[in-house]
Amino acid sequence: MSALAAFALVIVGALAAVFAAIALWARSHPLEAFVKMTRRTLVRAGLTRRELRVNGSRIVYFSGGRGSRPLVLVHGVNDQAGSWSGVVAKLRDRFRIVAVDLAGHGESEPSAGPLAMQVMIDGLGAVIDRESPDDPVILVGNSMGGWVSMLYAVEHPGRVAQLVLEDSSGLTWDISHVPAFPKDREEALRLLRMVHGPTAPIPGFLVDAMLKLAPTLPQARVLAAGVDRWAIDTRLPELKMPVTLIWGAHDGLLSLEYARTLQGRIAGSRLHVIEHAAHSPHRQTAAEFAQVLLEATA
Repeated sequence: MSALAAFALVIVGALAAVFAAIALWARSHPLEAFVKMTRRTLVRAGLTRRELRVNGSRIVYFSGGRGSRPLVLVHGVNDQAGSWSGVVAKLRDRFRIVAVDLAGHGESEPSAGPLAMQVMIDGLGAVIDRESPDDPVILVGNSMGGWVSMLYAVEHPGRVAQLVLEDSSGLTWDISHVPAFPKDREEALRLLRMVHGPTAPIPGFLVDAMLKLAPTLPQARVLAAGVDRWAIDTRLPELKMPVTLIWGAHDGLLSLEYARTLQGRIAGSRLHVIEHAAHSPHRQTAAEFAQVLLEATA
């Protein structure tokens, strides 16, 4: 299966994660309200909204915390920095946290046109250079954010002290069993259960929202720019820094078989499985995810 197909799987998974979080907020509130709530949570946790320009485009991120070690959090496709709102308060005493809106996501530009992986890598790099010009960072990426983080790490190995991959995409993988772009409510429901686990409550309005909004989100722009050549398979031996994989036991998109394959190709890497999580442990089991992350970076 091509990297394009593997990417298609993960982008819809990230979309599903966002929609499920909306369900926790309230059925009567739109996506925009939920996103604003998560970003306000970052500010209440002591992070400050900042921005910079990269090749003429605005990149937005949040930074703060009481610790001295730099920790950079990278969300998945169709998501935004507020994705980490459930864990920042648990991490702020240990780290100087940076939560970035990847290029083309959240408030970051460009807002139209094809969205190349290199543009996202460059935006992430600019934030790291501003916030931690002297010290290498601990880089944490979920889903496509893990893919972008690995690509940044192989391009700039001296800037990454440690890499944490949470249900990260990037390998070519057979995902023919997954309805990556659901055509009806049955497929949408099946995909949502793959993302959130077989027993997760999935309200009907969430299924309808996925069918309606999926084609309008950044995923299509990333696909339009092309992703096949960015598959990470052959570059994994270049990851010489310590690498930890954190995986949800019930991830139906990127299974534990995938996780173990990825671990086996990264020399010296460790895998920690969170039993009650699926594709986004930092959302689904925030306290346990934060504890595992703290232990992995101690």
